[in-house]
Amino acid sequence: MLILNRITILLFTIALISGCGMNNEARDNNRTANNANVENVANRNNNNDTRMQVADEAQDKIENLSEVRRANVIVTNRNAYVAVVLDDNSKGEVRKDLEDQISDQVKSTDDNIRNVFVSSNPDFVERMGDYGDKIQSGKPIRGLFEEFNETVQRVFPTAK
Repeated sequence: MLILNRITILLFTIALISGCGMNNEARDNNRTANNANVENVANRNNNNDTRMQVADEAQDKIENLSEVRRANVIVTNRNAYVAVVLDDNSKGEVRKDLEDQISDQVKSTDDNIRNVFVSSNPDFVERMGDYGDKIQSGKPIRGLFEEFNETVQRVFPTAK
């Protein structure tokens, strides 16, 4: 009987240890899956880096275009987000030919930029100005980056 009890305890201990190992493995797999989901969402938003900077040189080049009165450009990772006030005060979508010119100006200032998103939506223009001011004043980027991502998703919902 004593031997049977020891075998039972040994089997129970092995099962317990194995079970914990399997739980750790499952937990690690879940953690990996969750990290992948976060990464996929970030990649979908094209903002998988919390680096944000105001692109002054790109802003200057855009403002030199005859149809643009004012521009704000914020760069995150390989993307540039451009808010423009046009001379004719049109709001919303920017003509394709002007958007292409703006994109060319931005990309000419930074070889890393792959995507340029342009809007003359008044709310976007105002928010981009606020974000630019906060970035240049040295405000913490963490919370600002999350708010910026939400704004970008509203203005450019189909951005991939």
